[in-house]
Order: sequence, then C-alpha cells, then structure tokens
Amino acid sequence: MGYAENFYSQGKADIFRLSSRALINTDFSNEFIVNQNVINSTLQKVAELDFTPHGYKLQKEYGWSEEKINHTIKLYQEWLTLQVHYEELSFAPSELVEEFWHIHILDTRKYFQDCNKTKGSFIHHYPYFGLTEQENETVLEQGFELTKKLYSYHFNRTELGFRGEAAASCGCRSGNGSSCR
Repeated sequence: MGYAENFYSQGKADIFRLSSRALINTDFSNEFIVNQNVINSTLQKVAELDFTPHGYKLQKEYGWSEEKINHTIKLYQEWLTLQVHYEELSFAPSELVEEFWHIHILDTRKYFQDCNKTKGSFIHHYPYFGLTEQENETVLEQGFELTKKLYSYHFNRTELGFRGEAAASCGCRSGNGSSCR
C-alpha cells in the first residue's frame, strides 16, 4: 500500500461519522458519587501544579487578563480533579476549561508529568465528540449538563463562565476517551 492510499476521502469521513469509537455515559447517579474527602485530596495535588507558563501564553497570545487566567486555572484544577475520579462518565468542559486544557496538552512533557502526578496515568483527549452520529450535539449537551452537576455537587459552583459570560460546552469529552474539537 502506497502512502497516497491513506489520504482523506469523503467516503472515509462518512464511515467515521457513522461509527462510534467510544462508550458514552452521561448518566450520573448517587451510586457513582466519589467521597468529597477523596475529591479534596486530589484537588490539593492538582493545586500544587504550576500553570504559570500556560497563563503567560494565554496572556501574551490571547490577551487574557490575570483575573481571567486565575479564574480559569481554578476551573481547570477542578476539571482535572473530576477527570481523575469520573473516567467512566462522559462529561464536557466549558469553553474556558477547554481553551486552558488545549494549552496544557500542547506542553506535552509537562502535561504528561502533571497527569502522572494527579492521576497516575495519562488523561487522553478525544476531539470528535459532537461530530459523529452517536456522539451528536444532543449527547454533547447532555455531557455538559453532567459537567455542571459534578461542579455543583463537588465544588458548589454553578457558573462555569467568566464575569457573567455564559458558559458553553466546547465539544470535549472527558472520561472514557476525553475529547475536544
């Protein structure tokens, strides 16, 4: 097989769109709730991570204020904590968290080290949630509703935006194959 035979085609894209690659689970019940002391312990580990380079990049390249960066870091620390304990659930981050997550992931060595410090293994990123027949926009919104429930339950946080800006789902899924688009 030559290299040209593996190029993109609409036919291959249609097959991808019609197939699902991962189990989707947006059902949250009391039997899955992680003890708050366990959550707090992980959050403490996550709080020890240094996100200065990532904040600096957001400030210099995107014009984010120090206030917005620090607000997002707090949301992201909580996001990583949820990632550690709810990998069987498919929840979607807010746009702010998604932007920060992408900056963190692009710092590949640090992201790998930080995942190992907090979870003991890599937190994968699956960027196709909301794009396939099974993982469609409706399921994506269910995943974001689950995110809001988890933040509310564990961090008493109902607003995932910044300064009155509404939070929206980004098309990312955590848990069984974390994803962003």
